[in-house]
Amino acid sequence: MKVVINALQYKQNSSGIGVMIRELFGSYTRITSRHCQVVLPADSPDFPTGLSAEVVRAPCAYSKGLRRMLFQTFRLGYRHCKNAVLLTTDSKIPLLIPPSCTVIPLVTDLAVYRLKETYQISRVIWWRMQYRYMYRRANLFLAVSQFTKGEMVKILHIPAEKIEVVPCACSSDLWPITDETIRKRLIEKYQLPEHFVLYVGNFNPRKNLERLIQAFDIAKEKGIPHQLVIAGEQGWKFDKDKTLRGITHRKSIRFIGYVPDADMPALYSAADLFAFPTLYEGFGIPVIEAQSCGTPILTSNCSSLPEVGGDAAVYVDPYDVSGIAEEMLYILNNPQFAEKLTKKGLENAKRFSWEASARQLDSIIERVVNE
Repeated sequence: MKVVINALQYKQNSSGIGVMIRELFGSYTRITSRHCQVVLPADSPDFPTGLSAEVVRAPCAYSKGLRRMLFQTFRLGYRHCKNAVLLTTDSKIPLLIPPSCTVIPLVTDLAVYRLKETYQISRVIWWRMQYRYMYRRANLFLAVSQFTKGEMVKILHIPAEKIEVVPCACSSDLWPITDETIRKRLIEKYQLPEHFVLYVGNFNPRKNLERLIQAFDIAKEKGIPHQLVIAGEQGWKFDKDKTLRGITHRKSIRFIGYVPDADMPALYSAADLFAFPTLYEGFGIPVIEAQSCGTPILTSNCSSLPEVGGDAAVYVDPYDVSGIAEEMLYILNNPQFAEKLTKKGLENAKRFSWEASARQLDSIIERVVNE
């Protein structure tokens, strides 16, 4: 039985789900003995796959969202999934799918239930309909964290025994960069200051950028020399001018846009602190990316983040702007404490590996197929 991987959410400059598709599913194709068929959008880049993997281009581009959704809903199933295992992300299951197909969705988070106000209402309605269908059709469920598994049990009422946890990880190409030449090259390329606090991610409402910026502004009033560097792509409902309105130290806040993977180790390593006070995460890949590069972490005390960050991060209430500012100042003004976070973070990041998760996924699929 072949394995069909629905990679229609993979695109150029991917983050989050796209990274998981590339790293986890890509690693799986390289270690499994089964034939894999990877279905990609017409305009997305390739990613490394195993020798036995076949890449199939869908007749639709990632940028053509409606056409991609129609292909996934009505054509993917009967065109590719007969007598196959379908690996897919979240609720992305074809509506028309043959009975001979074994469906295994990997769920990243249920933010569409917990933070519905941060999404367009049309997406909330559509995704919830998809989740209801997923519950009826899936043979087994995967979750990226114990937290997400718990959310699936509570919200979707899926029996815990039908959910396996396959954690995310970060690229093995991420490690502390100490070469001063590389650091200087990065600073010149992005016009970075000597000292800065870093955020990496998209700018969607649940990422809580507005409160992070307000907290940094308070910390800046206390005399720290740092700037806040924000790396990532524009998200839905984010208004930069509105967010910076009323911020005293707006000139100390830098938006540098998307940063390619090749520059990320040096960027994380150059930061004095990685701040990630998001409202809700299913996993939180940037936390272990920053830890792998030896950067101290300030993140939220909710959702999956304590599970992922372990004892190697400072946790804050993401709704408490003053609290975020206070902990930010404490880390920046106490280098010995920051060094402890660095050492603990490097150890904590070792708990996660894409290869280990891919082998776990392979074992789960073999068990399901042979039952």
